[in-house]
Amino acid sequence: MTEQAGAPAGGPLTGIRVIDLSAVVSGPFGTSILADQGADVITVEQAHAPDIVRDTGALVESAQGVSAMWASLNRNKRSIALNLKDQRGKDLVLELIRDADVVVQNFRPGAIERLGLGWDVLHALNPELVMCSVSGFGSDGPYSHRPAFDAIVQSITGYPMVQVDDQGEPQLMATIVADKVTSLNVAQAVCAALVARSMGHGGQHIEIAMVDASIHFLWLEAMWNHTYVDHETDSPDLSAVCKLFRTVDGWAMVYPLGTDAQWQGLCAALHRPDLASDARFAGLHGRITYGSEINQELELETVKYTTAALVKLMDDADVPAAPVNSREEMIADPHVQHRGIVQESVHPTAGTIRSARSPALFSKTTSVNSRHAPLFGEHTDEVLSDLLAVSADDLVTLRSDGVIA
Repeated sequence: MTEQAGAPAGGPLTGIRVIDLSAVVSGPFGTSILADQGADVITVEQAHAPDIVRDTGALVESAQGVSAMWASLNRNKRSIALNLKDQRGKDLVLELIRDADVVVQNFRPGAIERLGLGWDVLHALNPELVMCSVSGFGSDGPYSHRPAFDAIVQSITGYPMVQVDDQGEPQLMATIVADKVTSLNVAQAVCAALVARSMGHGGQHIEIAMVDASIHFLWLEAMWNHTYVDHETDSPDLSAVCKLFRTVDGWAMVYPLGTDAQWQGLCAALHRPDLASDARFAGLHGRITYGSEINQELELETVKYTTAALVKLMDDADVPAAPVNSREEMIADPHVQHRGIVQESVHPTAGTIRSARSPALFSKTTSVNSRHAPLFGEHTDEVLSDLLAVSADDLVTLRSDGVIA
């Protein structure tokens, strides 16, 4: 998609400034969406304690603290390093917040107030400010004091039992789903609050707990047997119905839960008229109820084909199907390539890096990657001098005193 003539420069959030006091993933992934969409996101790292994501996962020494995870989470952002326990550092961040639009923080509940940067203080300083506070369990309740990491929140909210394997053992989701779904809510809620502000409602405080976001995300299909209060239901879990099928040379996903026409097409393509006429499998509800029986029959057929042949057979019959791509195959997939989803850019210390582009394609306010993921404190001097008019001499003093880095 190309930008139309006369379109504003930058993404749809150009002109919005975000002071990001959050760390790790639950806040920064959300602010990365805002940054990709044009917001000026200034991430504030602790002067003596860089974000731990800088040292998480794949990391080469020459990258100087820009891990693969950091590179994706923090592109299009600026990094400054302040000591918020020093009054001078606190004063600097307050001055930045005075003219900011958004603050995002994910300190443990109570910590931001002890720093003197709580909502009451910031709202009095900047009544138009939108503040989003992210935590594991929320600001109240019996678990609110607990440290929260993705696997902890997954366990509390039931994800491992939804992912139970064939032996009945619970399994964690093999991705940090609780962190990431929380961050999606961060980005959406911040934008909603900005819309409300534009309608004259002023600034406001948003609270998002990982446990709240995770249960909300999980509920639709994973909790459908716990939705009717007045009726008992025993519908199979969707995970028990949708499964991967072995082929001659790998695995494929053939989806039996589509429309009746697609089900009939699947049966015809596999030369199984007996399945097409089986009354148990008529209608979507029947195919969910008897999903295990369907899978047993489909397993007998898919092993006769290579993955490519099976997917083409299904595609020709307009039946939903896909190869089960490895990570390398996903990058090379012709549709992924055509859509330009995986992009490459050159980082000054990490070299050429891959990342997934922003998924939202705007017809007028095109999002672009304008900044590489920052080195630790890379923009401290730039931000403080440009936005707060801190002199070069004062920067030297602040740095020598450990107030900035």
